[in-house]
Amino acid sequence: MTKNADESAVCPECGGTGWVLVVENGVELVKPCVCAERERTTRLLKAASIPARYRHCSLSNFEIWNPADPTLKRSQKIVQEFVDLYPNVEKGLLIMGPVGTGKTHLAVAALRELIESRGVRGRFADFTSLVLEIQMTFGGQGSSRDILEPLIRAELLVLDELGAGKVTPWVMDLLYYLVNTRYLQGRITIFTTNFTDTPAAGSEALADRVSARIRSRLYEMCRRVELRGGDYRRERLAHAAERGGR
Repeated sequence: MTKNADESAVCPECGGTGWVLVVENGVELVKPCVCAERERTTRLLKAASIPARYRHCSLSNFEIWNPADPTLKRSQKIVQEFVDLYPNVEKGLLIMGPVGTGKTHLAVAALRELIESRGVRGRFADFTSLVLEIQMTFGGQGSSRDILEPLIRAELLVLDELGAGKVTPWVMDLLYYLVNTRYLQGRITIFTTNFTDTPAAGSEALADRVSARIRSRLYEMCRRVELRGGDYRRERLAHAAERGGR
């Protein structure tokens, strides 16, 4: 007789109950089955809202593509230490650097690995998309509180591309509310940004983009991680073009 799809999908270890009976030191104990842990991890990863483009990111596949750039290896090491020590960390991370240096890869890698290894309830949010969602509430489409509340409650939040795009003073106040509330509640946050504290002449500093008071909170909330290399995506395309032209 052929089993139907539902029968073949039942875990052979627990029979679909999610629990298994084990014997430890002569004592019978009931413990969660590995299938239940896998399902929980799948749910947590889905709830984290990590964009499809970055779901593959891990610390092990972060490419040290330019051996002449010491900030790549150093940044990978700092993020790995953060993951290894979590939740015994006092600060989050502020990953700074030019476009294409791997900031989002490192931030998502930390989020994914903590979800998978520690069951952390985390969230990913893109700064530009978040600002757009808040601005859409001006026309009565939802409320800013409904948008910000899940980000405030997240055990670990990744806020990507901080400072991208100009925002109104009202939106800046709401972003400060998000950052400051997480600070007051002792929740760990990882930020990425293309802006630095010491920009080149004619460029804006991070404080110019997000306000001095938000930057002040970031000093207290985060360990700074700086990437200074070139654009990996541009270099990869250039090499591909060279190979194609041979």
